[in-house]
Amino acid sequence: MAAAKTLSLNTRYYLAAVIADVFTVSVALGLAIFIRFGRFTAFPITEFLGTASFFMLGYYVISVMENLYSVRTTLNRPMLLYRILRMTLIVTGSFMLMLFLFKETRLVFIDSRFVIVFNMLGWLLLTLAVKLVILPNLFKSLYGGKRKSRSNLLVAGNPARNGSIASLLRGSAIYASDQRVVQWAETLPTDPRELTDIVLKKMIAMSCSGAVILLDGRHDFNCIAESSIKLNDSGIPFVIYGPKIFELGYFDPWFSLSDYGALTFLKKGKRSIQISMRRFSDVLLSVIALVLLSPVFLATAIAVKLSSQGNVLFRQERVGKKLKTFGFLKFRSMKEGDANAEDHKKYFKDYAGGKTAQDQGNGETFKLNQTSRVTAIGRVIRKTSIDELPQLVNILRGDMTIVGPRPCIPYELEHYSGWQRRRFSVKPGLTGIWQVYGRSRLPFNEAQFLDFLYTIDSSHSLDFRLIMKTIPVVLFGKGGL
Repeated sequence: MAAAKTLSLNTRYYLAAVIADVFTVSVALGLAIFIRFGRFTAFPITEFLGTASFFMLGYYVISVMENLYSVRTTLNRPMLLYRILRMTLIVTGSFMLMLFLFKETRLVFIDSRFVIVFNMLGWLLLTLAVKLVILPNLFKSLYGGKRKSRSNLLVAGNPARNGSIASLLRGSAIYASDQRVVQWAETLPTDPRELTDIVLKKMIAMSCSGAVILLDGRHDFNCIAESSIKLNDSGIPFVIYGPKIFELGYFDPWFSLSDYGALTFLKKGKRSIQISMRRFSDVLLSVIALVLLSPVFLATAIAVKLSSQGNVLFRQERVGKKLKTFGFLKFRSMKEGDANAEDHKKYFKDYAGGKTAQDQGNGETFKLNQTSRVTAIGRVIRKTSIDELPQLVNILRGDMTIVGPRPCIPYELEHYSGWQRRRFSVKPGLTGIWQVYGRSRLPFNEAQFLDFLYTIDSSHSLDFRLIMKTIPVVLFGKGGL
């Protein structure tokens, strides 16, 4: 069962959406200039190109962050409308703020407020027309008439929700042009092996190239994880629905219903070129970050040294890819002395046993119990995650990567089992899904599930999205202890 059909649909839509953005930015800006001045040559070509490039880059970056180039956006038109409107305001506001703060940029960019406002309105209207009307009809006309070329998509499980999910998929003209929805409304077993065997056999029987698996409240995260591994290893693209998925705070908003979360898995494995590109980007980004943040490093090092006795850097043994240990670096945030390793072992054992990082009984955690040892500077750099910056050196060495599961302490290994140990199949990261969406609020199993998701469905676009979303998390200290 080849995944080519589903993947090529996403690729076709991505290319069409990017080309549409380039077209709409150019047309909207040109029309705004013409409406204001009655001619297209009111500004030098350099200012037109500079302004158009800024808007194209801005729209592209936010579109990647918000998954707006995914064909899945056609499943939720109200959300698509809202996110396009929000993106338009953000990019236009950023452009006007740049003009206000940096007067010299007016030699490269158009500084007419009338033109910028009309450009915003024109782009918004053109984009809505393209995304909501033109592209769906284009895909329908190009592919909708070729009935034999369409692949089958199986919607399996949960009889109570099967019809609504099938209707959601059929309601998208683009999905309908490429895939024929096949329903199989039967309650699925909770045993992962039995569940996947049934689904794969049904896919073969119905000649399906992809599957949408509908679970219910009986299916826990262990079942979801083990089933995802088996389906991913089979090489098919699939979507898993379940009411428990909303507990994660991380789900696919385009597929999800109000009370029924979805996770999408459209890729299998990594090619050697992708691995090489990831290493290249790790080296490049870590070098750039080390250079740009060198004043922060210097100021933090001085503050740590002056605030308390001890080394500036704290070095700890951590476990990385394939269970290989390495020296993990942080700015020291605590006073020198007994690290209370035994207390942390007990804390982690309780956490792995089901307690959240913030004990609901008394609101305390191991970290909060250590406040007497945390220095004044330590509280600041912990809250802002500045203490983690030396790990850029770990990334440069190759021990870590920019995005991935956080490395664990060796004595924590005994608490990882089954699918949870897949985190050791990839390099640990500076940030990841758990850091952005979960942090301290999630129980151990759910937190591990977020890291697990990254190990089987990582991509460059997801990495970029997580890096960008890490910035506000760090600035506002969301979930930090």
